[in-house]
Amino acid sequence: MMLAFLLMLGSQGARAAETASFLDIGVGARALGMGGAYTALADDANSLYWNPAGLAKLDKREFTASHAELFESTRHDFLAYAHPTGQGTFAAGLTYLSQSTIEGRDSLGRPTAGFDASDAALSLGYARKLEAADLGAAVKYLRSHIGSTEAQGMAVDLGAKRAFDQVSVGAALRNLGPGLKFADQRNDLPLRLAAGAAYKFPGGHAAAAEFVNGPRGAGTDASFGGEFQAVKSLYLRAGYTTRTAITGGSGFDAARGLTMGLGLRNEKWSLDYAVLPAGELGRSHRFSLSARW
Repeated sequence: MMLAFLLMLGSQGARAAETASFLDIGVGARALGMGGAYTALADDANSLYWNPAGLAKLDKREFTASHAELFESTRHDFLAYAHPTGQGTFAAGLTYLSQSTIEGRDSLGRPTAGFDASDAALSLGYARKLEAADLGAAVKYLRSHIGSTEAQGMAVDLGAKRAFDQVSVGAALRNLGPGLKFADQRNDLPLRLAAGAAYKFPGGHAAAAEFVNGPRGAGTDASFGGEFQAVKSLYLRAGYTTRTAITGGSGFDAARGLTMGLGLRNEKWSLDYAVLPAGELGRSHRFSLSARW
């Protein structure tokens, strides 16, 4: 029933220009190493981004931090803390995208004074286990800053997840909100509807697949990924996403969709790394560190 509700909401979006594209940058090296196929597998503090319903699986407090050095001195950071209680799991997170000073240009292309740009999202989430499924939601405060111009807004994420023995299915609606307004122009947020399934094999291995649709004209992308426990505490990951396999024109480059990663994990902490495609810009590297207690 919850999946049908999310599908109904996602299908109501009209085609429009989108803003706050930083909300499309995934978090957590574990999830990204698996191609971003994480909506049905989400079971840690990074669930606050992928599928807030996954927070209900936590039985310990968890803090996670991830960092990425992107391109043109752009940095992407994510922090999250999740706190399970008898009434459900509460979580808070911060996403921050920053860039060094950008050189300005006038209408004739001549250099002018530089300016700064940054984007941030502060999230508060909650998830609870119910008999039919795990449900979760997150409210986000958004702030986008370009030079002397600033826009602020709110958005909501909704999620559902259910496990059937070793199989789990999940769905999430991300960035549902009125958009951001710069000066006299308001643009929509990148509304995304994700639905997927995952299978956990004996021995700590897992495989997952999902589809993500942008109902406002962004199209549909598919992601597939797997996690293999090579030895105790060491995990190897690989994935594939069509999002970066499609080139700027109408071409298709399969190699651009490949992702890889590895992780060290025990009951108290985990360290993860992923390398993933970034279209024409090559590849980027992600690092994550998590602690549980």
